[in-house]
Amino acid sequence: MSLSLRIKRPTKNENKELEASLKTIYGDDENLDMTKIERRRGSKLTSFLLRLVGVLFLLALVSWGGFIWWQSGISSPSQPLKVSIEGPEAITSGSAICFKVRYENIGRVPIASLAMSLNLPETFVLKEAKPAATENLNWTMSPLGAGSDGAVDVCGTFRSLVPGSEKVQAVFIYRPANFSSDFQDIAGLTMTVDKSILAEETTGPAETVVGDPITYSTKIKNNGTEKTENLRVRVVLPTSFTIASSEPAVSEVGSVYWDIPALETGAEQTIGLTGSFTGSASGVIPMVFETGFLNAEKTFIKQTETKTETKVMGGELSFTLIANGSDKDQTIDLGNRLRLSINYTNQGQETMEDISFALEINPGSKSLPFNLETSDLAGGVKKENIITWNKSKITALSSLATAATGTIDSTLVLASSIDPNTVADSFTLQIKATIGKIGSSVTSRTISTTPFIIKINSDGKLTAEARYYDEDGAPVGSGSLPPKVDETTTYRVFWTISNSLHDLSSSSATMSLPTNIAWVNNVQADNGSVSFNETTRQVSWKIPTLSKDIKTTLAWFDVAVVPITGDIGKFITLTNPTAFEATDTATNELIQNSTDALTTALPNDELATGKGVVE
Repeated sequence: MSLSLRIKRPTKNENKELEASLKTIYGDDENLDMTKIERRRGSKLTSFLLRLVGVLFLLALVSWGGFIWWQSGISSPSQPLKVSIEGPEAITSGSAICFKVRYENIGRVPIASLAMSLNLPETFVLKEAKPAATENLNWTMSPLGAGSDGAVDVCGTFRSLVPGSEKVQAVFIYRPANFSSDFQDIAGLTMTVDKSILAEETTGPAETVVGDPITYSTKIKNNGTEKTENLRVRVVLPTSFTIASSEPAVSEVGSVYWDIPALETGAEQTIGLTGSFTGSASGVIPMVFETGFLNAEKTFIKQTETKTETKVMGGELSFTLIANGSDKDQTIDLGNRLRLSINYTNQGQETMEDISFALEINPGSKSLPFNLETSDLAGGVKKENIITWNKSKITALSSLATAATGTIDSTLVLASSIDPNTVADSFTLQIKATIGKIGSSVTSRTISTTPFIIKINSDGKLTAEARYYDEDGAPVGSGSLPPKVDETTTYRVFWTISNSLHDLSSSSATMSLPTNIAWVNNVQADNGSVSFNETTRQVSWKIPTLSKDIKTTLAWFDVAVVPITGDIGKFITLTNPTAFEATDTATNELIQNSTDALTTALPNDELATGKGVVE
């Protein structure tokens, strides 16, 4: 199939018509040649500006294209520095390890400046780094050419909690040669801690009877390739177990841990613990030993835990010591009573004879804080720090039948004040029972209760008084005395805190002023600060810390009153009751007391006595 295209030419008449139309538009100019059309030449300035805009647009396009080309990695990678940390995935606590921090310039442009900071956990003990750090754990590297690399080798020991994990981190700050700003990259390595160089083995009796002496033993061994230092072995004692002795001795009196300065590679350390279970013990009881490292702050980092279990068979005599309703550690205020109860039961199948109870009061190296003249020992006999009850005073203790019970109640009265330098402000209580005979079998078995601690709260106390004259007779008030209607009289209020046993924290005295009493804003305090809130009308004295060495501390402020006719013949209330509270830093108990409201009676001001009634 063929396709032909024919172009029709205009006829002669059509040409004449077109020419006539053009003349109609452009006129009868004879010089106008309708067969040619010429473009009129524009302004040279316009042409130049158009060309300039075009050049600038082309330059911008090239610049943005180059930037996108660089950022997209066509010319070089967007992260020219490649960093990583190579090291073991699992580590042994206490064993030396090494890891390597690598860095490489994978770009096409040199790196002009490069620095690294290494973040290590507190449990890591650094032994060596190659190359050495420029300062602390910071390295300043030489410029790094394209395709060049480097590494830092770090060696040391993790003394970590087992099981656990540790992480090291390297932070790089660098600047490529063709940039004016810094970039950052971070590499990290996480390692699991699944074992320790320390091994522990604990042994103990499978069975025992309440009161019988038994010994537990634990052995610690250093399986590492180097000497290890600063170890601690501690035992989680059952509350019903009483320690008699240990070999070696505990590191601190009253503690249940042993510090080992160093243990050579392959060396062993054995610790023996001897004691007995108290009358409250029964069933299978675990004895747990733990071994760990001590860091610079003496924090225990556990490495091993071993446990042995002992079946405790109950004794024939069951007894408890209750002090003020509890057999747990507690606090008491000076001058209060310590009510003691010894409750006992014969749980055996035979009659017991010749029973005695001994209350051991351990005040350490100081004397007891009791007033024995007002105490009731209920037939007990005191010798030094032991009070004993036996059949000579309590006939029920001569023979105790099966299932028979009894109670011995006594009272110890604490002194109202003590000298903490010579008298104990805390002591332990423990009862020991001795059975002379069970049935036809003569025995001298001694059983004890679990000891507990009694702590005496500090004697911090607030007293308050208002005065017109001070103790030397000098006036500290002003105005009419006695107070008179429509005349102003000022008085001085004294607050005194006394304390001697323990340091106090967060001490405060607060009181609200009656509405008819004015705050004069004349105030002074030996310690802390006194303030007045005009909205609540509350006067406050706050002392953040108060040392026991400061036996008394004083604050005072002035108040004023203008009596009205209705006050005639009356005493005026100058302050409402004052509340005092503080925290005993030794017992962690809140100490609280309060004072009565103060009036113009001024009972402590001898010169103002009888001059408090309004006239």
